[in-house]
Amino acid sequence: MCQFCGVDPAFAAYFDDPNNNQEQQQQQQDATAPSAPVTGDGNNPAPNFFRLKPTNPRYQQAGGRITTQQLTTFGSSLSSNAQVLMGHHGQPYTDALQRWSKCAVKHALAVIKVGSAEDVRKTIIMCQSHSLPFVVKCGGHSPSGQSSIENGIVIDLSQLNQVFVKPDEKQVVAGGGALASHVIKAASEYGLACVTGSTSHVGIGGLMLHGGYGYLTGEYGLAVDNILAAEVVTAKGQIVWASKEENEDLFWCIRGAGNKFGVVTKFIIQAHPVSSTVWGGSLVYTGDQLEPLVEAANTWYAKHDVKAAAAIAIGKGADGKAGFTVLPFYDGPEQDAMANFEPFLKLQTAMKDVSSMPYWKINTLCDEPNLYADNPIRFASANIKPPLSVDHLRGALERLDTLYTNEPAASTTGCLILLVQPDGIMKHSRTEMAFSWRDDHFDVGVAAQFTDPAMEEKMAKWAQDFGAYLSTAGDSYRLYSNHSDFSGPAARELGINYLQVSKLKQKWDPENLFPKL
Repeated sequence: MCQFCGVDPAFAAYFDDPNNNQEQQQQQQDATAPSAPVTGDGNNPAPNFFRLKPTNPRYQQAGGRITTQQLTTFGSSLSSNAQVLMGHHGQPYTDALQRWSKCAVKHALAVIKVGSAEDVRKTIIMCQSHSLPFVVKCGGHSPSGQSSIENGIVIDLSQLNQVFVKPDEKQVVAGGGALASHVIKAASEYGLACVTGSTSHVGIGGLMLHGGYGYLTGEYGLAVDNILAAEVVTAKGQIVWASKEENEDLFWCIRGAGNKFGVVTKFIIQAHPVSSTVWGGSLVYTGDQLEPLVEAANTWYAKHDVKAAAAIAIGKGADGKAGFTVLPFYDGPEQDAMANFEPFLKLQTAMKDVSSMPYWKINTLCDEPNLYADNPIRFASANIKPPLSVDHLRGALERLDTLYTNEPAASTTGCLILLVQPDGIMKHSRTEMAFSWRDDHFDVGVAAQFTDPAMEEKMAKWAQDFGAYLSTAGDSYRLYSNHSDFSGPAARELGINYLQVSKLKQKWDPENLFPKL
């Protein structure tokens, strides 16, 4: 009997024998029959040990779906540290469903915590064979639930979190389920750093494959620009490497549209030397400091120092009104940092906490107290072209104050504007990879956070409207996937590269096993 489903091997061989004319005739008559998966070399049909005959009583009892017993047996075919978690497993299953945003919690048929790329390959083949929808989860940060699914399969990469550093080559090899914190801390032991975001608990998969703005972007580009190669499990169940030397078209695709082309199980990342300590912290300003703050930000930005970056968070302050928290960053000694950020430092602050610290620590300052937030959250994407405008940001403050008054349950809603020099971003052309947004615009992430789950639809729309307002000072067409949360339209997320991505989607994932464009 089959190790996966208990199917007689002769029965499986009968269905998968390419010389079996009767089977070919059956496939011609039944257009809905699932296609045979392929082996790692992509040439020969793989034995399909996952299918049950439609007339099998066990299949019928499951309502035409895979059974609990089958999934349990399937788990025995995976690597020794893999897990298949279902509802009857209780708390471990419930824990595996948790996500950063409460909006994203969905009840999967099973969560498969894979232990290897081969486990991913087997799971994709199993899902194809049973026509089961699946999603892939790395850090679980998609607020709307792109890494969650109702009554489908979650391929959970969290156990693929090993990180190895090659200091001589200034490279980091990281599993597809690693968090930014895993990469940052491993690299820091060798005086190195990789471009990540402004928080440490995001998964590197979603972050890197779709852009990745961070404190080091001015010097070294986006996170996606620093991917040297990736191990990818494709829709056909192949395990391949993608780089500039191998499967170049797939490498082009995953750098900007990665979640639509496969499951990345391993990254090779370019690392960079950083100072033994960097400088940063937080500077809090009330809303009535708007005009001098905007002047300070524009003066600071005009210095054009690629070692400096600043995130400006706009949200509810201690006085109950919308205000600002500036999170400065400088890759260098404190003396140079203080001189660079002098326009900010000379302003009156409501609170000031800045100092030198290790690079890994500065990436934790925006982290939630726990891995997952306590409330529902929805995202929206926006961008602002420099310089900042007093009138434009005053409109943002007014919209937030109105929200805080009308919707007390949404009092933690706000946005984050990341100010970095464009040098690193614009080193690459718009068509060099699928990620196309190569300009000087400041990325803005809108986070609508609220305590009442019934508000989700209303707050998601509010976030979209607020993002649209902010983008009136930028490019109103452009969407950044990690902040639009892949809600599309894909043409606005991929820009000039949309048509080429669509063409290559037909080659690498013609059946749309992974998210559609």
